[in-house]
Amino acid sequence: MKAHMFNATFNLRPARLLAALALAGLAGQAAASADAMVFPVAGVFWNPGNTAIDQRFMQRQDIAQLSQQVKATLDAAFAGRIRALNKQSAANTFAVSFHLTRMAAYYAAKADGNYELMTPVTGSVYFTNVATGEILFTATSTNAAAALLPASVLTSGGRQAEEDQLYAKSLTALIAQLGKQAGAEFQPKTIETTVTGQQNGLLLLSSGYRQGIQSGDSLDDDQSQNIKVVYAAADYAVARIGLADAIGTGARFHKFVVGKIDGRLRPRATVVMDQVPEGFSADYLTQLFSEELAAKAPLTMVQVNSSFAGLLKAVVQSADLSSSTTSQRDTPDLIVRLRVSDPIQHETNTNLGFQTKRGVQAKAYAELIDTSGRVLFAAAGHDAQTIDVVRGLDLAPQARREIAIKNALLALAQKMGEMAEGKPDTATVKRADADGVLVSTPNQVYANKAPGYVLHPTQFNIAGKSRSVLFPVYEAVAGARNGADTALATLLPLGKGQPAVQPGDVFEALRLGTAPKSATAFTLCPDAESLGSVKTPDFENVSSVALARAMPGPYYAPEVRQIADATIHAGSGFSAAIKWDVPSVALCVQPVQRVDAGAEECGDTCQRVMTARYTLRQRKDGAVLAKQGLEGNFKSTGYQKSSRAGDVNKLILQDVLDEADKLMGTLATKIVLPTTN
Repeated sequence: MKAHMFNATFNLRPARLLAALALAGLAGQAAASADAMVFPVAGVFWNPGNTAIDQRFMQRQDIAQLSQQVKATLDAAFAGRIRALNKQSAANTFAVSFHLTRMAAYYAAKADGNYELMTPVTGSVYFTNVATGEILFTATSTNAAAALLPASVLTSGGRQAEEDQLYAKSLTALIAQLGKQAGAEFQPKTIETTVTGQQNGLLLLSSGYRQGIQSGDSLDDDQSQNIKVVYAAADYAVARIGLADAIGTGARFHKFVVGKIDGRLRPRATVVMDQVPEGFSADYLTQLFSEELAAKAPLTMVQVNSSFAGLLKAVVQSADLSSSTTSQRDTPDLIVRLRVSDPIQHETNTNLGFQTKRGVQAKAYAELIDTSGRVLFAAAGHDAQTIDVVRGLDLAPQARREIAIKNALLALAQKMGEMAEGKPDTATVKRADADGVLVSTPNQVYANKAPGYVLHPTQFNIAGKSRSVLFPVYEAVAGARNGADTALATLLPLGKGQPAVQPGDVFEALRLGTAPKSATAFTLCPDAESLGSVKTPDFENVSSVALARAMPGPYYAPEVRQIADATIHAGSGFSAAIKWDVPSVALCVQPVQRVDAGAEECGDTCQRVMTARYTLRQRKDGAVLAKQGLEGNFKSTGYQKSSRAGDVNKLILQDVLDEADKLMGTLATKIVLPTTN
């Protein structure tokens, strides 16, 4: 099985200084090797609520024995790199733990009348800095044991016993396999930076995102003192003191990375599941997608460990570390909402009595959303398989289903990777008084509640030379537009005190994703309407991605807040819930479908004549302001008359979904939103 790997460098909130203002000569550097050590944790961690794990099987296992197997395997894999975990070593010592995410049992008929049973079991090894809550790296793999069984086993009481035997074999092999894999792949490097100045209780650092230091990073010195980066420009950064005593100019801090440092601006993002296909777990799918997305898109993926609380408890019990010395990580800047629908599977007859044709189609959808609830970018991933099956011999249908889902996620990550790297968008403060702060925006439009920073030109004496740096003083969001100006709102001081905002200061936000075509904000109406005899699969998902790709105006998805808050909290290793600032949006777009199947037409094969009409209505306060529609006529994929009706219907649904993708993608580009809402 292919092993999936998560490579992470911890990254930023929206922050980047214009190149002309970058500090020259302050860059830090990445060391060739790192003095990172590990602390193997004895245990097998899994989510008791995960329906993709056979809880009955796990409850019958000797967990103490499995835990010792994990410990022995990790001890051997990291021989020479193990160190006790305590307050002094916590910054450079990672807790290494084994986590189980999925189990399945697949049966496939063989030519001799027997059945092949396969039991794929998937797990991950996590490398966690328990002092900061950050997950530096994960190694993920699957092991599948197999056995050939007589058909009688399927109907006898021995079926469960056979599955349990193979589950145990798969799990034992997976622990050994992942231990070896993790030991080989965990080759961290250090990135170092130096404190070059202080202002308002904040530290100026010599490295920025070009050198691998990003906003949201947690940095440590050799005494395990900790600082947290609150802003990162191209060649410098600004940090807040965390768990540390007095820190002076010249102090050196570091972080560890696994993988390359490409100098790109990479906002921190976390995947949250909004739709899970039957038989799969959210943990498994989010991790698989996160690992692929980290390699493809200009994002830093912040992994979520649903077993974090249990891991922390186990570490505190087995290490010389108290819970008071542990910390939790900052929340991500962005959310990736992931929706994976149940694949469409069908099997139709051919003109050969011994052969059938099987089809599997899987779709996955992702939307990148900021803390104002605004959708920045969206994409869909697709996989379709057509298999000629002779005398019923093929992979198990569940295996085909799993392959299709994985391929759809890989395709989706590739599509999300088409998103361009984020760029800074700056505006100069024009006025700051008792009536508020206004920035001059004659030729630019900020989305309502767009998060950013207020930067103040500040003089520093660095290496005997006076230099001016745009230094962050507040977090802020874009507010209402007033003519050629935009008001700033929700100013939160980053350091000590509340320095006055002055004309000439700079507001900086991150421009990322698809640019809206107008300033009119909208949401997706929650009541999509279906009027025809056939319902389009994934209709709301298709509509949402189509609108986000077209982006007729700033598109908000406020409902993601509830989904994200259920995932991102103290129990999963975060310091708090996300600080949302979601605007009220009055205008919504309602998708409407009318799909009808006409008469069956048969020759050598049969087809259905289909009519699909899709409409997008613009609504405000219950009234329809405008609507656009698009109709398509097509014939279904051909099938034999003798095919089962249920399979024919699924074949037609697959065709309808393909047509909906095309029509809705075109229709979304045609709508024009009102100039005010």
